[in-house]
Amino acid sequence: MSGDKVEFILIIAPVEESYHLAREAFKVAEEQEIFLKVCIFWSTDSVEGLEKGSKAALSPWKNYLDVVEFRSSTSNWWDMCSMTNKGAILVRLDEHIAWRTSSGLAGDPRVEMQRVFSAILGVHGSNKQIHG
Repeated sequence: MSGDKVEFILIIAPVEESYHLAREAFKVAEEQEIFLKVCIFWSTDSVEGLEKGSKAALSPWKNYLDVVEFRSSTSNWWDMCSMTNKGAILVRLDEHIAWRTSSGLAGDPRVEMQRVFSAILGVHGSNKQIHG
C-alpha cells in the first residue's frame, strides 16, 4: 500500500483499445484516490513497437511498466490466460484477480472502470462530479 491508498495493477496488451482503457483507468484511479500501475505485456512478435509505443500512448502518466514475454512454448501469455490481446486483467495487491475482460469492452471504458473500482471497494455512488 502507498499510505492509505488502495493499490492495483492493470495488465494490458500494447493495442490502442487497451491503451484507451488504461488512460481511463488512470483518470478514475486519481478521482477515487487509488494507486494504479499499468503493466503492458508485449508478446515476442509485437516487440518492434516497444520503443515508442507505451510512452506515447500513456503520456502524461508515468506509472506503467513494459514487460516483454519470454516465450518458452508455442502459446503466448494471453492464450494461456484464455484471453485476447484486447483483454485486461486488474490485479489486487494480494495478487488476486479483481476484474478481467477477456476480449475488450463493449461500452465506455471510463464508465466501466468507475463501476469496477466502486464494486471492488464497496462504494455505491460518489459525491464527486464526473467530467468526461
